[in-house]
Amino acid sequence: MTIKILDSIVYEVLLSFSLYKRQTHLKYLTISKDWYANTKDKISEVLHKEILELEDLLFEDLSVHLIEHCPYNNFRGYHLWLSQLPLGELYELLAPYVSEKRGMPNDLEARRTKHLSLLLKWYEEYFLDIEEMVTTILTDQIKNLDKTGLQNYPFREIEKITKGFDIENLQVTEVVLAPSWHFRPLSLIDIFNHKVVLTYPCVMSIQHETLLITKALAEEKRLKILSSMKDDSKTFTDLVHLMGMSKGNIHHHLLLLRSAGLLKITPTRQDYFHYKFRHSRVQDLSDLLLEY
Repeated sequence: MTIKILDSIVYEVLLSFSLYKRQTHLKYLTISKDWYANTKDKISEVLHKEILELEDLLFEDLSVHLIEHCPYNNFRGYHLWLSQLPLGELYELLAPYVSEKRGMPNDLEARRTKHLSLLLKWYEEYFLDIEEMVTTILTDQIKNLDKTGLQNYPFREIEKITKGFDIENLQVTEVVLAPSWHFRPLSLIDIFNHKVVLTYPCVMSIQHETLLITKALAEEKRLKILSSMKDDSKTFTDLVHLMGMSKGNIHHHLLLLRSAGLLKITPTRQDYFHYKFRHSRVQDLSDLLLEY
């Protein structure tokens, strides 16, 4: 299994753009709870409307593979490279990662043109002001990775870096690890046939990590959820039936537990997760309290 670190600010530009479009898990992220409203005020009404009208993010979801192959790790270089990439080469770069679930975008040339136009506007109107700060943080994050640990104990280290993702059962041949500032404290996973892309959060302060864990534990329902999975893993459906709560409530509690790193998350190729109490995080809390 090959492990790669995605060292490109372009991926963070793409993630922030996707976050604005999807508004996924915003209330669970470390960025300001007013981030969407503040960003809407910052960008032009034209760009906001164009993002809303974008049918889907199929091309954007696949473009992580383009970022990998781009010889430049800066946005201007990526934009120029992708604009000049022959259509045939573009198709060949994306083809290994499409599936029945995530097909090749219709009218690939038009989708590329739209992607380049919107991402450039997003970069200039939103991201440029924070680029230097975010670049420094991501660079430090990559520099401080335990690369020896990743080489010798890859699955253990991946679980640690991503705050809980156990991917050993997926039997993939390639793993891409991408640090993120916008999506702290959550990790994300995308499975592309033989390849997995894991977006993991930049390390936060001792105080913040401590509060994430203690707040997650300071609720009886979440303690019951953890207790239910201390011996055996549970799926989302299992928890809905077992806990007698609505899907929305279970989803909320699981995201808070995930944010705190209290869950071992085993993904499947059928698009659902197995959850289990990640006992090691309790020891982490002890260490964090001693350093607080």
